[in-house]
Amino acid sequence: MPLVLVAEGRPEPTVTWLNGNEIMQTGGGVSMGRHVTVNRLEISKMTRTALNNTYKCQASNTKLVPPAERSIRVDMLLKPLTTALSTKPKQLVSDQEYVIACNVEGSVPETDIKWMQNNRPFTKGKIKIINNSSLVSSVLSFRPHPDDDGTILKCEGSNPRLQNSVLEDSVIMNILYPPQVKLSLGSTLNPADIKEGDDVYFECHIKANPREHRITWSHDGQPVTQNLTSGIIISTRSLVLQRVGRFHSGSYACAAANDRGETQSDPVALKIHCKY
Repeated sequence: MPLVLVAEGRPEPTVTWLNGNEIMQTGGGVSMGRHVTVNRLEISKMTRTALNNTYKCQASNTKLVPPAERSIRVDMLLKPLTTALSTKPKQLVSDQEYVIACNVEGSVPETDIKWMQNNRPFTKGKIKIINNSSLVSSVLSFRPHPDDDGTILKCEGSNPRLQNSVLEDSVIMNILYPPQVKLSLGSTLNPADIKEGDDVYFECHIKANPREHRITWSHDGQPVTQNLTSGIIISTRSLVLQRVGRFHSGSYACAAANDRGETQSDPVALKIHCKY
């Protein structure tokens, strides 16, 4: 980066360059004629430490008067040095409020911070910006939902005036929540065409974190347990009723429990068409 002083005077002036109060270079310059002298200071590798430095040049050709002086303050466009989440929780509980800050340091003169979820804008919660010198913090307050489980929460810090300046930090959200339960008749069955003697099965669809440790079944509010002799077979998330009769009609439900609680499905009606 060149800094150039053009000085006019006779005889040829002596120029002193200063960084603050530190003398950097002293000497004459190149005469351009008509009592004009050009003196050049070149700084080959300007680093970010030069931000806001004040460079001064003083020109003098006599001790009788103070030297003429000009100064320039260095302004710079700088990329972020770091982008970091203040905390990376190993577990989050659904519907509890959490506060996470994204701290971006070193972006000058502006800082842009974006929150993303699986590379899409994160639109939940509230965001507050705190600007403290070269450190800018975006503080996110939010309540995670079960659908957020397993997604990546990421913050991106950049200087909006510089391309390719984005730095990021992220965390995989591990959301703990009670089971979400839905019951359905087997996909191969027609609920309007179930007759006595048919085999019927139900499927209990469960989403849970942590995984469910218990599944229970009920018929018209009464527990259903496995009974191979009666043709009742319970297998993981399915209930099989072999050779159904009219007494199997009614409402069926399944329930699942984990460390966060127990949830029962909405009931599903089973209608048996009798032969007589």
